[in-house]
Amino acid sequence: MAGLRVAFMGSPDLGVPCLEALQAADDIEVAAVVTLGDRRRGRRGKAVPTPIGQAALDLDLPLQRWEKNCRREIESTLSALDLDAIIVIAFARILKPSLLDLPRLGCLNLHASLLPWGRGASPIQQAVLDGLAITGWAAMRMEAGLDTGPVLDTLQVRIEPRWNAGDLYAELKVRAPEFLLASLRGWADGSLEPERQDDHLATYAGLIPRDAGALDWSETVEQLDRRIRAYTPAPGCWFNHEGVRVRVLEAEPASTGSGRPGEVLSCRPDFTVACGHGALILKQVVPAGRKPMSVTGWLNGTTITPGEHLEQG
Repeated sequence: MAGLRVAFMGSPDLGVPCLEALQAADDIEVAAVVTLGDRRRGRRGKAVPTPIGQAALDLDLPLQRWEKNCRREIESTLSALDLDAIIVIAFARILKPSLLDLPRLGCLNLHASLLPWGRGASPIQQAVLDGLAITGWAAMRMEAGLDTGPVLDTLQVRIEPRWNAGDLYAELKVRAPEFLLASLRGWADGSLEPERQDDHLATYAGLIPRDAGALDWSETVEQLDRRIRAYTPAPGCWFNHEGVRVRVLEAEPASTGSGRPGEVLSCRPDFTVACGHGALILKQVVPAGRKPMSVTGWLNGTTITPGEHLEQG
């Protein structure tokens, strides 16, 4: 197989190992990297590249930033590069057919679910929220629909029982580069044939609503446990106590316990809260304006007694 000339499009650090693997491959040339524009960070508002942007700078790769109203300019630049393929990982922008059809082979997207399950923006969180035991990567040839393109190959990844979304993200990140290279090479040499997805089996994991992390104590302990793990580290889950938002970083189901939803059943040795069914032990929290701490540390500066009710988020 002759060398492949590709461009890479992405933004978060999920795709950084893949970009590094493409650059290191002897049979692949990364002709361009496209990422979202720099964001202002910190008190001084310093412009900071996306993780993919920073990786491209570190690797000395040609970098373009996708700013407002720049689509045609980027398409023109990529069109002149005689590309075999464009690799897309978590780019967070809808690509027009004029760009999808630009490379010789097309655009290859690595999507963090076993399509057609989990189309959309948040398949990692949704996999934990739904209590899946298996998820993975899908290598898909992109088309105009939302994650509807034909799938070249999939890679299964086991979700360990107590993983949160951050743990799953980290595992998917580690497993992605080898799978991407194999999928790209198989696509190029014809050993992998794209297969249409069964739209009847499709599910959607859309943008996470701003209030998705608000804890509703009337939910079952299983639902609350999954919600906390699904939205850790971001966007986070929380409840309110005396008008102060308290974010929950870690919790686990209690083996026993029942009461009115939100009732504090015990403070020590475990801080246990009744749910709609069952009870939840809170282990690590972040009170508003403070650093992460154990629940024991939080209780040392907070007056809570068994029988009190925690407010919903």
